[in-house]
Amino acid sequence: MPDPAGTAPQHAAASPWLKLLAEGAPLAALEECRHRLVTAQEPETHPAVEAEARRALHVHALLEARTRQAAETAVLNDLARRLAALHAPQDVLDEVAAQARRLLGTDLSYIMLAQDDASLRIEVVDGSIGSALRGVELARGVGLGGLVVRTGQPHWCADYLHDDHLTHAATVDAAAAGEQLRGILGVPLRVGEETIGVLLVAQRVPRTWTDHQTTLLTALAAHAALALHNAELFDRHQRTTAELRRRAEADRRAVALHQRLTHIVLGGAGLHAVTDALRDALGAGITVLDAHDTALATGANGPSPDSLAAALAAGTGPPASCFTGPADRATRLRDTPDGHWALAPVVVAEEYAGCVVGRRHQPFDANTVRSLETGATVIGLVLASERAATEAERRVRGEYLTALLDGTTDDAVLLRRARSGGIDPAAVRTVLVLDGPQAGPAAARAARHHQGWSVEYGGLGVALLPATPADARDRVAPEPVTAVAAPAGGTIATIRAAHRRARSGLRLLHALGRTGAAADSDELGIYEALFSNAGDGTLARFVTATIGPLADHDRVHGARLTETLDAYLTHTSRHTATAEALHIHPNTLYQRLARISAVLGEGWKEPGRAVEVQWALRLHRLSHRLATPGTDPDPGTPEGARGED
Repeated sequence: MPDPAGTAPQHAAASPWLKLLAEGAPLAALEECRHRLVTAQEPETHPAVEAEARRALHVHALLEARTRQAAETAVLNDLARRLAALHAPQDVLDEVAAQARRLLGTDLSYIMLAQDDASLRIEVVDGSIGSALRGVELARGVGLGGLVVRTGQPHWCADYLHDDHLTHAATVDAAAAGEQLRGILGVPLRVGEETIGVLLVAQRVPRTWTDHQTTLLTALAAHAALALHNAELFDRHQRTTAELRRRAEADRRAVALHQRLTHIVLGGAGLHAVTDALRDALGAGITVLDAHDTALATGANGPSPDSLAAALAAGTGPPASCFTGPADRATRLRDTPDGHWALAPVVVAEEYAGCVVGRRHQPFDANTVRSLETGATVIGLVLASERAATEAERRVRGEYLTALLDGTTDDAVLLRRARSGGIDPAAVRTVLVLDGPQAGPAAARAARHHQGWSVEYGGLGVALLPATPADARDRVAPEPVTAVAAPAGGTIATIRAAHRRARSGLRLLHALGRTGAAADSDELGIYEALFSNAGDGTLARFVTATIGPLADHDRVHGARLTETLDAYLTHTSRHTATAEALHIHPNTLYQRLARISAVLGEGWKEPGRAVEVQWALRLHRLSHRLATPGTDPDPGTPEGARGED
């Protein structure tokens, strides 16, 4: 039977420890109790007191560990619930980084995610003192993070920059030095068998990491990887759903636009109806340009001429130079400070007919580009229809104008046909006749500008205009043609007379060496007056009387005295200039002038006589040119004549 006296001290010593442990006393209270018991009892009892104190401290450590584990488990469970409620991947990353730093009590935490090229990129940093770490990329296997991904296992280092067991990279080390990183612990973020990234915590002093800390961070990483995977799936689902809705809405708008454009075409509406439909469907200002970059139609809110010109200048050139060939039919997109632009070509019968220009504040996507291209196709149909109608009207008007000019139809019949064809002979104040490869188009442009009528007649362009001859001349002066404008009195007879006068003036321009010029018939009055009476022989007799002997001498002797005299008088009797113009030596010129004096007599040098000689030479030259075949195309017959507006 045990001795009660021997056990009493032990019970007395044990009882305060149990009470303190039961009350959850801190470690300092246990140490104070040990000191009090040792001080109050006899020395022989001190070993027993120390043994009880050690057991109490051990129990206290176990209780604290259990409490800490319970708290950590509660934190992890709470974090798992909060992560599950996050649907944005970036929100998940931010929360995980913040909780990892708080849970392990570190200076800094960051997350690396694997990229498509197998590299790692630091996406999130919490607790950084700068921005050196964020966005840093490192190859697989480089640094502590690369080692974690390569092995799929947690790793730590006590002092990163001085750890020779790791593979270092200059850029990564520079970022680590900038953040003063020393002790680092990293664990993998795994989804199934795939490592999608690394979760890391770091201290700015050297540190040795425990297994417990590694296990704790690994548990957090497991929750984080699952939450991140779910968030990415949710985000992908949301984006897919939004894209499907967007496509459905785009398809609905495309169908509505197609139906509206169909009604426009079937109803015979014009370009403005199409531009309004495109404006409503695309939320863009719309302008339709022809092949020469002239605006055909501008819808409401369409780009102003200044902004359109600025946008076109910002690219490689205007639309007509953008679409260079049959295969070059892709819509062009441009971004300028004035907005986002799209240029869709309009094609009629495989030919570039212009383009549709759209401008809006938002960029053009694939759907809006397709809608603009649909509008361009419809505009092509409208232009083709208008072109067919215009061609029919042009043919009717061409036939009428041909009949008017050739004089084979009764004037009363012509007047009746004029009213039915929309032509008003009484409004014609000028007849413009043009020669050259571009004579027909130039006549048509002049007719459009002055709201008149045009036709290709006898190989020449002819325009009947309600404008003055001077205005008509100035309008075609920049064109690559030779043109003469003659006044008309608003009757069929005066129109025909003006046409004949303009044709004669055209011959005179060619004879005068003024091909490519535009003139008012009144400017040629002196020549008209001279050559209008040439038929009675007066002009020929004057030329023969004045320089006839010289011309006869040239024919008999094969000389060039007439040419020499013409050049000498043209260069105002300057010997050097004349010799250079004739490409002869000055002595040769003196010899020819002496021969001329021998033929004509010395009197030709007198001022009055010299003027008569010079006029005779010019009239001789003009007569020869006017008599040369091919200078005045034959008017031909009505067949093949084509009218142009």
